[in-house]
Amino acid sequence: MPPGVVDGTLDILGRPLPAEQRVGGDVGRVLGRPAAPFAAWAERNRSAFA
Repeated sequence: MPPGVVDGTLDILGRPLPAEQRVGGDVGRVLGRPAAPFAAWAERNRSAFA
């Protein structure tokens, strides 16, 4: 999303609270394993985008 769209959307919706930014337990239940940060996935898959 372009930065201007992100900023405009957040101006309308407000900034997410820390509780709204946390990953819920449903992620682990659906995946069958604990959730991991996006950065970990990106690091493991870096070669696919090089």
